[in-house]
Amino acid sequence: MDIETLKTKVFVSCPYSLLVTTYLDRIRIERLQPEISLNDGSLDRYTLRSFAETARILAEEGLSCTFHAPFLDLSLGAIDPKVRRVTRDRLEYTFEIARIFGPRSVVCHTGFDHRHYGPYTKAWLKNAVQTLLPLTEQASSADIPIMLENVFELDPSIHAEIFTQIPSPHLGFCLDLGHQTVFSRSDLATWMNACGRRLGHVHLHDNRGEWDEHLALGSGILDFDALFSRLKEDGLSPILTIEAHRSEDILPSLVALSGLLDRYPLWP
Repeated sequence: MDIETLKTKVFVSCPYSLLVTTYLDRIRIERLQPEISLNDGSLDRYTLRSFAETARILAEEGLSCTFHAPFLDLSLGAIDPKVRRVTRDRLEYTFEIARIFGPRSVVCHTGFDHRHYGPYTKAWLKNAVQTLLPLTEQASSADIPIMLENVFELDPSIHAEIFTQIPSPHLGFCLDLGHQTVFSRSDLATWMNACGRRLGHVHLHDNRGEWDEHLALGSGILDFDALFSRLKEDGLSPILTIEAHRSEDILPSLVALSGLLDRYPLWP
């Protein structure tokens, strides 16, 4: 697939503050579609008017977007009810902003970490479902799906249980192969077997198998051929986001992704 066509089909991660202060012109000139991250304090730093102006520019340029909700310090199933309330407030406000942009999806972390919540997993899951139910209704009303990303979960059981309890088509799975490689004790096939039916989004970046480095695709050890061959085998065509953290890694990642999609075409 040629790079210009690929740009119309995939997204590139960019914090909102950097989008409006540094990269908006590049996004417009290079025809890149952003996954707008709101994890940089932008919920408080910018007004709804600012968000609306950015959304207007993207719409006038004919550029789509996706969202990445805030996640630092947040947990869907936090045992402390005040932390849980803050988590819900942040995500509800994220959807208020999402209604302005109309993103293809909103990616959220669960906030589950076995090192903190392991002994409280049952209570955490009950709380998480209670947090997600009204948010899923909000997502359904806006017709913008929530995609729960894997991060520190050791296996897919947390996601699978949430999906069992909330069968809404507006709650899906965002697979992050980098996180699965360095944080999970379960292999890709186990995650796909458990959550593949809800897969709607994939985050793409590379690492060297020791930490979550968010490198350019092809500069680490991740087996993207295994991922894309499984997507093709299962007939899946999820939203794809390049999540390399350095701007100079965007083009090499697009080139690598282009080659993968030539070998494993996901779209007609």
